[in-house]
Amino acid sequence: MARQYSPTLLGYVLLGLLNQLPRSGYDVRMEMETTSLGNFSSSPGSIYPALQLLKKNGFIDSEIFHRSRLKPREVFHLTEKGKKTLHAWLLKRLAVSDIRDNLSELMLRFRFMEETASDPETLRFLTDFRRKAKTYFSILKSETRARTESSLHYALSLQREISMIQMHIEWAGEAIAAFEALKSKKA
Repeated sequence: MARQYSPTLLGYVLLGLLNQLPRSGYDVRMEMETTSLGNFSSSPGSIYPALQLLKKNGFIDSEIFHRSRLKPREVFHLTEKGKKTLHAWLLKRLAVSDIRDNLSELMLRFRFMEETASDPETLRFLTDFRRKAKTYFSILKSETRARTESSLHYALSLQREISMIQMHIEWAGEAIAAFEALKSKKA
């Protein structure tokens, strides 16, 4: 039995972009080249094969549009399978190791929640993010006490990591407050 295909991180970026609105491969490339999404690869050698793989596996579909004097344009859009897959990825449970290893991916997930996740789902993500960041902060602080006397370089690099995590905890708190204020306005 063949193993079921699961999108790569680039695949999820593409699903998130196509969930916002249908786009051609060129449109996707331009969005990625002109925004912070370029970190995930704006190379045509990555994007076009990833789009075809998503299409082959039923996550996206496309329509060909013919414009006068221009070559045909293939415009991609999400299928129901693509929407469900994107939603499941956005709401995937967080681990403390995600705070340490996958912050870019977590921020990407947050970015794409606007079109897919409900406000309570987004609030749950932010709350979980802050809780995991606080746990990681505690781990780093205990490591500081245990090992900083052995190396100035180690101590300084650890302090940088602690400062970054503090910033993320503060950001999550501000984001939670913004969503709770929005919830109060709607009520």
